[in-house]
Amino acid sequence: MQINSSYIMVDNAKNLDLALLNLRNSSKIAVDTESSGYFTYYARVCLIQITAKSKNYIIDPLRIKDLSSLNEIFKNPEILKLFHSASDDIKALKKDFGFEFNNVADTMLSSRYLGMEHNSLTSLVELYHNKHLAKEFQKSNWENRPLQRDQLQYAAMDTAYLESIWEKMEKELRDRGLYEEAFSEFEFVSQEEPAAKEGEGFQLARFPDVNNLTPFDRGKLFQILQFREEKAKKINRAPFRVLNNDAISRLISTEMKEENYTNTLGKKDGSELFQLMKETVIEPIEASELNKRIGEELEGEEKDKFRRLKKWKEHIQKSRRMEHSLLPSSKQLIQILKSNITDLDSLRNLKIFSEWRVKNYGPSIIAVLNGNPFEPHIPPNLPMVNSKRGLIPKNRKRKPESED
Repeated sequence: MQINSSYIMVDNAKNLDLALLNLRNSSKIAVDTESSGYFTYYARVCLIQITAKSKNYIIDPLRIKDLSSLNEIFKNPEILKLFHSASDDIKALKKDFGFEFNNVADTMLSSRYLGMEHNSLTSLVELYHNKHLAKEFQKSNWENRPLQRDQLQYAAMDTAYLESIWEKMEKELRDRGLYEEAFSEFEFVSQEEPAAKEGEGFQLARFPDVNNLTPFDRGKLFQILQFREEKAKKINRAPFRVLNNDAISRLISTEMKEENYTNTLGKKDGSELFQLMKETVIEPIEASELNKRIGEELEGEEKDKFRRLKKWKEHIQKSRRMEHSLLPSSKQLIQILKSNITDLDSLRNLKIFSEWRVKNYGPSIIAVLNGNPFEPHIPPNLPMVNSKRGLIPKNRKRKPESED
């Protein structure tokens, strides 16, 4: 399949209607979005890229007030929607526009089922097309208008290769007996809803070198990060653009003088943070409080069930040679053991598993919860996942390929 590198700008209602004529008659389309998340606290969709029948459309939601007509395309079960990392894009499109989705495929998730060492779109384009996909505009401010031609070209190429890649991946999934499982996961992702609160909270344990700080300095760090978070929400700016980590480290390590704060944050915000720090009783935070493992708080029967569920998970992972991201997380296992799971319907009603997982993993999970051996309840001959296939040997030369 030849890849078309040109794009059609859709920034008014008339152009959208023309694009819809092609989209309605397509059996499959590739979809991606660009958002403001690198610059704003509350991310919003700034571009919607759709490729259909070798035509690359770039739809500008900041210029077109009503995009509701796209919903008929996204929810149409006769049209396959291709994404790379579908979850984030679908949730963003649901949050901003209320779109519904049916019949979705995800090349990123497919790459994990196919046991690929690298899962980025750049890696897949290199693997299947021997082409390097430029990513220098990945952190662009997509809210800015007008956008430059190079930015738009970059955006268009994020969907241009997906149909060709999916055709090869679909065959591989079917050949290895993984298609039904993968497509059930795609369906589950398409029905996920965006979080009720966006961007809430921060994780102290993720701050660089936090384990090397004194307990008192970790307490100071917590207060500064909390201030940054609230300020970022208020002005809708990405937290690191309010106060970056290097500046925070300097504030922690230097003497607490108002001058140090105003030099870093400016007079108004610096004085505000200084007064906050001066008036707050800093509670020391021990390193052990940062590194609590999931499930550490469980006791008694719950702790025993969690141990047995983890043993079940390890057995599935080893027997199918699959990476942990394709299996239930520890948080999901805890949710299961804290719920009254008695049969497949009660597991299904938790809405944390695809239908394939409910049917194929559910019986053995219920056996674990009932204190019974799980092995007899695992379906025989579940397909292997990890082929331990690498990406591209370093000495392999990229072959030229026509893009137009």
